[in-house]
Amino acid sequence: MPLLSTSTFSELFSSVMKNNFSPLWKIKQLTTNIGIYQHGKLNLPDRRMGYALEDQARALIVAHEFKDKNLEEIYLNYIIRSKRPDGLLYHYYYEDSRSFNDEGFPAVATSIQEAYGITLWSLLATGNFKKNQLKEIVERLKDNAYFWTSPRAMAAALLGLVHLPNQDSLEKELTEKLHNLFKSTAQEKWNWFENYLVYANAILPWAMWEVADKRKCVKSLEIAKKTTIFLIENCQIDAIPAPIGNNGWFKKGGEKPIYDQQPVDAAYMVCLLKKAYHATQNQLYLTWAKKWWNWFWGGNIQKKSLIDENLACYDALTPGGVNLNQGAESNICFLLAYLVAKD
Repeated sequence: MPLLSTSTFSELFSSVMKNNFSPLWKIKQLTTNIGIYQHGKLNLPDRRMGYALEDQARALIVAHEFKDKNLEEIYLNYIIRSKRPDGLLYHYYYEDSRSFNDEGFPAVATSIQEAYGITLWSLLATGNFKKNQLKEIVERLKDNAYFWTSPRAMAAALLGLVHLPNQDSLEKELTEKLHNLFKSTAQEKWNWFENYLVYANAILPWAMWEVADKRKCVKSLEIAKKTTIFLIENCQIDAIPAPIGNNGWFKKGGEKPIYDQQPVDAAYMVCLLKKAYHATQNQLYLTWAKKWWNWFWGGNIQKKSLIDENLACYDALTPGGVNLNQGAESNICFLLAYLVAKD
């Protein structure tokens, strides 16, 4: 059942199509022959900030789903070129210096683990892991994944690993790690994997739903249900979707920050809840999936649309309204939500 009941979307989409725009036009504007720029300065690319690995990987998924071979090739080539001497991948690339750079972060840094997890997800989910130039990268990332400590990196990898015909040892390992994190942290009023809620929270139960569905894992299903309800209850204000604000995040027992709310959180919630609905046919999940989709269109506590007249997505919901920058993560994640919402 599609979520695209928002009249605003229908009107804007029709208007954009009449002007020969496509839903991909914004990420095309942010994309060069190198890859997709990480940040925007208002409605233009911010070239100074360079390129980030995870943006190429998520953009690869979107390009693949839209069957845009040209964009897909650009993002794949970025991933191939980012290969380090040890077989892993550099995190950033800057045009000014014409070089890849990890800015001093060691390979064990959480941010790099998450970039690797998203990359593994994208290469496996799009089937590009079968290409000769990418096989070694995938195997090196899988070897490295055994040492990851970031739950979001593990969850992202699982979203890719479930596309393999059979559960391999890495998938079993990462699934068990998430099970154990939940077991060691969850309490009666805190059904979660960590003692805090930060960004991209929904990717964790989303991965559990996928494992439960593809591998018929009873424990994953149980955890998926509990943690999904936990997010629904904790990421709302008076039944209005409200992602955890990045101004301090939400620590168990602490005060929940309201701002800044980010599109990645709303997008992942749409993906999570639509998956939960497909798995259970529980109308509660569908109802909340629609609410989270409408967060982009003004169904938020500020009643402000994060989508402009050209279907580009702003970077955040702030106390004063919207952050007018339009970066890669926001626009890629909006398109991920769109792909889920339209089906």
